[in-house]
Amino acid sequence: MCVLAERPALYFDQPPPSDVIAHVGGSVYINCSARSRDAGQVEVTWLREGRDAVVGVARRSVSEAGALVVAPVMMTSHSVAGDDGVYVCVARRGNVSIVSTPVTLHIACESLYVVLHRATMLCNIHLIK
Repeated sequence: MCVLAERPALYFDQPPPSDVIAHVGGSVYINCSARSRDAGQVEVTWLREGRDAVVGVARRSVSEAGALVVAPVMMTSHSVAGDDGVYVCVARRGNVSIVSTPVTLHIACESLYVVLHRATMLCNIHLIK
């Protein structure tokens, strides 16, 4: 006997990765795409640290495909203004919504020492104001 499992009403067909590294001044594109079982329109939004990731931040947007786009990537001493942090992709269709696993965006930077030695370090440190 063969039992076919039915897809859920809403599902991620391309969930985001768990970790992403971006360079200061560069751009980052974090994929996330969802579909509904009835092939209807799915709205994708992104949250950063529990708040809308794009409202009030012109450098961040959501593509038609649902990806989070950040350009240019920034790292500041004020975590609200920088782009590092934990993001989640939220997909909605009517009154049904699903949330992706968290994506941690790490910001890489280069110091003179690092550039001279052809290496990259993470700027996951507290910057002095």
